[in-house]
Parts: sequence; structure tokens; C-alpha cells
Amino acid sequence: MALRRTLAVTLTVGLVVAPVAPSAAAAQDTGVLGGKATDKAREPYSDYTVRLRNAEAPGILKTVPLDSQGLFTFGELALPQRYLVELFRVRDSKVICTEGPFPLNQVVTSKTDINIDCGRNPTAWLIAAGAGAALLAAATQSSNQ
Repeated sequence: MALRRTLAVTLTVGLVVAPVAPSAAAAQDTGVLGGKATDKAREPYSDYTVRLRNAEAPGILKTVPLDSQGLFTFGELALPQRYLVELFRVRDSKVICTEGPFPLNQVVTSKTDINIDCGRNPTAWLIAAGAGAALLAAATQSSNQ
């Protein structure tokens, strides 16, 4: 009797869990890109949109406005793809700058820390500032001797 009960519970659990397991293990087939454009866009952010392009093909795939904090998000992006994002000023019909490419695939399905800053690398600026400070200190020290 106990064996029958154990077998019945095992079969019931197997029938309930089995259909769920494949969907949990299925690969994600869409991705997300997002970030901010506050380094280049000026308030009001409603004057700007961000345009999404495929890095290997011409044309604009999607356009979203910046929100009130200068943030943007593109969802349900096809994988695998390499994407470019463009900051666009609507008032002037002008592309301010382009960032990317950002590769998305089944392993890397999202990148939500994009900073549209027109290629500025803050690390490079910090190194240059440090080198300039060192040169200034050396010049000041040599003139005092």
C-alpha cells in the first residue's frame, strides 16, 4: 500500500514538474539595451530621442524618447545582434553622437549601463589630468631650486 502511494505521488510530481522544466531551461531569444544620455543631452530631455540601429545593416530599428531623468531603454531586441545607439536632437534633426556596437546574444542578453557620452573615456581624462598635475608639480619644484 505504501509503495502504491509513493508511486502515485512520484508520478503526479513528475507530470506536474516535467512540462515546466524545458521552458525554464529554454534560451532567451530577446534582449535589452538601456542607459543614460545625461552627459550630452541638456534639459529638457524631451528635446531628445535615442535611435537604435543594427551595426551590420542600414536603417533605424527603434526610437525612444529620453525620460525625465535622461534615461532610455530598448526591449525585446532580436538576438544575436550588434546594436548602435544614437542620441538625436529632435529640434535640430541632428545626430549628436553614436555609441556602440553593443553585442547581444544568448549569453549576454542585456546591457543597461550605456552612457552616451560621445566617446569620452573618463579613465583617459583622469590619467591625462594626473599626468598634467605631475608635470606642473615637477616644473614648480625645478623653478624653486
